[in-house]
Amino acid sequence: MENTNCQSIKLMLIMVFACMVNGCVTDAAKGDTLKILNWNVLYGFNHHKSIEEASRWINSQKPNIIALQELNGISEKSLGEYAKRWGHSYAVTHKKGGFPVGLTSKEPIEVIERKSKGYHHGFLHCKTYGIHFFVVHFWPGKFTEVDKILRRIERLLVLKEKVVILGDFNGCSRKDEAFLIANAKSRKRDYTFVDRVEAKGFVDIVHKHDPKAKISCPSPITIPRWSKDMEELKLKRYRIDFVFADKALAKDSRSGTISLAKEIDTISDHYPVIVELDISKHN
Repeated sequence: MENTNCQSIKLMLIMVFACMVNGCVTDAAKGDTLKILNWNVLYGFNHHKSIEEASRWINSQKPNIIALQELNGISEKSLGEYAKRWGHSYAVTHKKGGFPVGLTSKEPIEVIERKSKGYHHGFLHCKTYGIHFFVVHFWPGKFTEVDKILRRIERLLVLKEKVVILGDFNGCSRKDEAFLIANAKSRKRDYTFVDRVEAKGFVDIVHKHDPKAKISCPSPITIPRWSKDMEELKLKRYRIDFVFADKALAKDSRSGTISLAKEIDTISDHYPVIVELDISKHN
């Protein structure tokens, strides 16, 4: 009887230990996926009218990191308060006035550079989850801006740092040319920003995983101010919002797409880009 009891106790301990190990593995596996959301939010979430609606939708997506453009009228402190609604404890912006860009994260954010002088909108360079994030909002024709940013990035790549470039590029990808010619007949096509980023080896995560995703703006919120009706809007739809990752990160990416969810049609004129990276090999 005593031996039987001892064996039972040993078996129980083994089972408990196995459960603990499996639990740890499961938790680690969950932590290996980094979900990133990039979104131009139209003058601070539709002129601050859609903050509650946007926060609920973002929270439903459970991203680890969010890059935002057009945070007009939203201070860094206010963004921090909004970020709590979608489970992020950390938030930064790159300037106070104009068209700020920002980053929110579940993990601490190291701000490396906030740049606005000499740029149309400027950019934000931060590090979180061990990755350098360059949040950009380019202006058509101002190609020296991407050149300046890429010079900074080249130094990081030499040091084997991990880099993601994301934001509103206000420019197209050559990968979308056939779609643009056939559909976006009311749009001028310029590939310069994307060409220069891809020339440095960066990978378009959405195109890699969802090459049929060709539209990131505009949404029906632009009717009737910027488009008379849906027929006119359809002639203007194109993809100008991107998430680019360096080759190593891109190789281990898990997914990439653009959400065209109807419930966010009235939040912004842009649709959010959502990608997932496997960072288990990069910790």
